Amino acid sequence: MKLLASDFDNTLWFEDHMKDEDVKAIHEFQKHGHLFGICSGRSLSGILRPSKPYDIQYDFFILLSGGLILNKDYEPIFESQIPISLVKDIYEFTGKQNMSIVHNDVTYHLNTKFKDHIFDHEIHSFNELPFTHIQAFSFHYQDHELDLAQKMTHLIIDKYGHQIEAFQNNQHIDLAMKGCSKGKGIQIIEKYFHLSHDHVYGIGDNYNDLPMLDAIQHSYSFDYAPLPVQKHAKTIVSQLSKCILDIEK
Repeated sequence: MKLLASDFDNTLWFEDHMKDEDVKAIHEFQKHGHLFGICSGRSLSGILRPSKPYDIQYDFFILLSGGLILNKDYEPIFESQIPISLVKDIYEFTGKQNMSIVHNDVTYHLNTKFKDHIFDHEIHSFNELPFTHIQAFSFHYQDHELDLAQKMTHLIIDKYGHQIEAFQNNQHIDLAMKGCSKGKGIQIIEKYFHLSHDHVYGIGDNYNDLPMLDAIQHSYSFDYAPLPVQKHAKTIVSQLSKCILDIEK
């Protein structure tokens, strides 16, 4: 039995659709007794909602950049908590940059218009949040502000790296509790399914996938990924279905 952990955005999901060849390859991969799951910065509902028309039954979920890991029945395997006080400090440090906060699969938006789905809530102050800890949060820049996102990612790591993990995801910055990452999530899933390192595969397209690509022996990326990301992968493919065909050879 082999296991493939796949990034979601620009790997399986492209703006408003999945590729038919990829969906067919996933179904065949699972029919052959292998495991397929998601390794993403998204929340659970952010994966399930767009996936529904394609009838993909994921075997596991590494979510929120490793801050939340679920089995196929949505039961927690691992879950982290970030104190709101730390989130507020970093928000102030960024100059009150557009942000989103995830707690119990609900996304709250502060100073932003980046809403993803109907379960999102807009807030105007941290005082509106009825809890003291969250699972993950993100800062959002405009499409043309990649350099700003990269610069702020490094600044956050320099100042708060002893408390938090920060990953650039295009024009976004995804943050998780210290010690959490897609790579750590892969290690937890590997142990959960009692698999050897040689039977675990992963694929991703962006900088936030580097911890995953570095944590596994069989790493894949795309010919459209940034060159620094491609250099961390063992194999380069044109799309997800090509990766799955290569694994099954």
